[in-house]
Amino acid sequence: MYKYFFNNDSLKKLNMILKKNISEFSIFFVTIILILNSADPVLETDSVRYLNQSLLDPPLYSSFIFISQLIFGSLKYVVILQTIFVAFAIIFFTKTLTQIFDLGSFDKTLISLFLFLPVISIYKNILTETISYTFSLLFISFMAKLIYNFNNKNLAWLSITAIALLITRNQFLFLYPIIFLLFLGLFFSNPDKQKIKLLTLSLILIFLTHNFLIILNTHLKKDIIHINKEYGVPEDIDIIQNTKWTEKITYVTLGPSYFLFIDALYVSNIEDVELFKNQNTKKLLVNIFNEMNEKKSLIKNYNGRGHFASSFSNIRDYSYPLLSRLAHQQNLSVSKLRNEISIKLIKKNYKIYIKFLIKKAYDTTWLFIVVPLLISLSGLIFFIKNKSNISLLLSSVSLFAISNHMVIYLFGRIQPRYFLYSDLILLVLLFMIVSTFLKIINKKKSNNF
Repeated sequence: MYKYFFNNDSLKKLNMILKKNISEFSIFFVTIILILNSADPVLETDSVRYLNQSLLDPPLYSSFIFISQLIFGSLKYVVILQTIFVAFAIIFFTKTLTQIFDLGSFDKTLISLFLFLPVISIYKNILTETISYTFSLLFISFMAKLIYNFNNKNLAWLSITAIALLITRNQFLFLYPIIFLLFLGLFFSNPDKQKIKLLTLSLILIFLTHNFLIILNTHLKKDIIHINKEYGVPEDIDIIQNTKWTEKITYVTLGPSYFLFIDALYVSNIEDVELFKNQNTKKLLVNIFNEMNEKKSLIKNYNGRGHFASSFSNIRDYSYPLLSRLAHQQNLSVSKLRNEISIKLIKKNYKIYIKFLIKKAYDTTWLFIVVPLLISLSGLIFFIKNKSNISLLLSSVSLFAISNHMVIYLFGRIQPRYFLYSDLILLVLLFMIVSTFLKIINKKKSNNF
């Protein structure tokens, strides 16, 4: 038996298997080491929302936590499962790239380990980063598969991963225009009546399923009230429970209008209160501006990187209780009152606001707006001329990165963890394009000789 297992043929086969799957084994061992080293969950400030199944967020991650705890009874298994999922996504992504670009074992392993690097710092966090990174990798994988091999299976999986992202973070609403442009490109590359029907049906199903799950989640949790001072929920519970005062929980009211209000206050000053006729609104804004002036939390106190991040927290935490009480008095929703104030302030200070957005982009990762923009434009031009799969893939992934950045610049705080889902994937794809280009040049040179 000893001789059977360790003869030359068996060793050769084992060696071939190891060489062929070296990247998969590498990710497997790194994952095991991480989990064995520590699977203790790390609770951040935002973790409370997911543990309490807050309506402020889409339902996927909080449901994942709830089901994991229901089955295993411990948050440790949330960490273990999300680490395994992201490891699987990295393996799947590199296998997809290998099928398209014919990667060697060394390149495949290098890409796998590179993609795994951020996992080391996020895998224990009870936050959406690990799951979002998982589904981003899978979404781009099925995007590539669909471009190179259009069939019902790849289209279905692309739709499923898109829905998963949409119900993980509101940030991923940018997927709608990306999917629309991708489907347009797929049809343009090979016009077919059956294809347009399938693509249209898929887009409709993504929209309906996403919104149905959001509405269902809101309906199921409508009686749950969470008080969280850190996120500005007013201490006076009667304000929330009052039947005459309601706040519609949607990804629009909790996303764009929420962040636009903070931006509007940040770029304005106390003199702007004269824009408002309502005396109660004036008093509210005077109160907020006086407090923010004292804390030096307005744009006139701008001192470079990090200033808006601290100002964001100051404006949010101080303004929301005041805003909610005024909305209650005027029998309005908070989002409606917030929008009325935001529109007037930004209309008055639109030049400062535009400069502020550019400054936010420049102070963080401006390179990942300029570079993807150039790539997407060149890829689009090349696709229109040649209808090549690589140019459509390059344009789509670049637009994925640009859209992710623009959503954060316009409607949120700039934090590196929000760019994790797009930037690393784009870097890997650029590496693949350059590597493929160099291989073509080397082949031409060798043929000439």
